[in-house]
Amino acid sequence: MATPEVPKRLAPTRETLRELYLKSGNRCAFTGCKKSLFNIKGVFVGQICHIEAAEPGGERFNKKQTNEQRRAPANLVLMCYDHHVETNNVGKFPVDAMVRIKVEHEKKFSDVVGTMLMSVTDHTTLTTARAPQNLNKINQTLKWNLSDDELAESLAELVKLIDKISKIPLPSRELFSILVKRGEDGQFSADLDCSIADIKQATRLAPDELRECLSILDNAGFVFDNDKNDFGVQMIGIAEAKSGWPIWSDLRKFCKKNGLDLSLLIEGLDFSSLEG
Repeated sequence: MATPEVPKRLAPTRETLRELYLKSGNRCAFTGCKKSLFNIKGVFVGQICHIEAAEPGGERFNKKQTNEQRRAPANLVLMCYDHHVETNNVGKFPVDAMVRIKVEHEKKFSDVVGTMLMSVTDHTTLTTARAPQNLNKINQTLKWNLSDDELAESLAELVKLIDKISKIPLPSRELFSILVKRGEDGQFSADLDCSIADIKQATRLAPDELRECLSILDNAGFVFDNDKNDFGVQMIGIAEAKSGWPIWSDLRKFCKKNGLDLSLLIEGLDFSSLEG
């Protein structure tokens, strides 16, 4: 006789999250709610809600479900914080009511989403990069004191990099964003660098996934093998711009000083905050 599976909360897979986001229409699923799931800065502010709870003691927990069924798209729905809390009232929102909320909301987008999920699409073409018109704000924030001609040269170089990074698939851009955020001052022409051990533990990516993403970034000229540190661990270097501009560390400084998430630039491809 098989041993019963111990209930354990599993994070939704990337594919599940993609499907949920597409079907959400960027709106809370609660009937009549118009709150967005992403704010104007591109940050996800919604909640991933379980129809039947992930663990015992949670709302509407179903002991007959497997852990995989609990994290499947059919058991998850996206809501704003307020309605996530409201639907914790099991008496008012039993399983069938939650399923009805999910189905009625998602059917509004089902035809478009079905086409997107089933078709073979170059998803790097689905997001339009927003390049800045000038670099006045970053010039002021970081106190570069560059002339108009120098700023124009830097802008032209940045626009080329934005075009190049916009062709990088999102999973690899996500990894690059983590590399930039965690990177330390680099050596051997690296803007920043980070140990492969640090990235493995921070991301928990499978070795093949990590290798694939790094290969894509390497081929595009964003990262490179940067020798080993004193402990014999391989370092990943983040390349400077061709001019020698430490662009990624400068963008990180700019975002920190302005309270911005660097992911909005690297993952969301919105560099318009640099202009002023």
